[in-house]
Amino acid sequence: MKSNLNKLGSSLLIIILLIMFSCKKDIKDISPDQPSQMKSMSDMKASSDFNWKTTQKVELQLTATVRSSLVIKSSSGIVYQKALLAANQAYNTAITIPNYTQELTFVVNGVSYILKIENNRVVHSF
Repeated sequence: MKSNLNKLGSSLLIIILLIMFSCKKDIKDISPDQPSQMKSMSDMKASSDFNWKTTQKVELQLTATVRSSLVIKSSSGIVYQKALLAANQAYNTAITIPNYTQELTFVVNGVSYILKIENNRVVHSF
């Protein structure tokens, strides 16, 4: 029985060694003509006109002919603001939204309107 355990142990050791040393790493030499890796953030280069802002401030000027409930949402359904519009009075506000957003969804009394943002403004009468 002891010899069976020795054979099993030896076989297991050989299998483990084969598994460990059979895989070879693919190490590529970096040739001198390739640029070196960045070592810090100060090594990073960006064009002078690159916009680093991730948000935008949008001015809203909205008017309704009757008293109305208002929900301002993204196209994916994220609610940015809720308000109650008074009849024939301008509702002026500003919201901060992701910079990639180009249009907003306005739900007025249950009816959806999709409006484009132009020059960081939305002006509309419902």
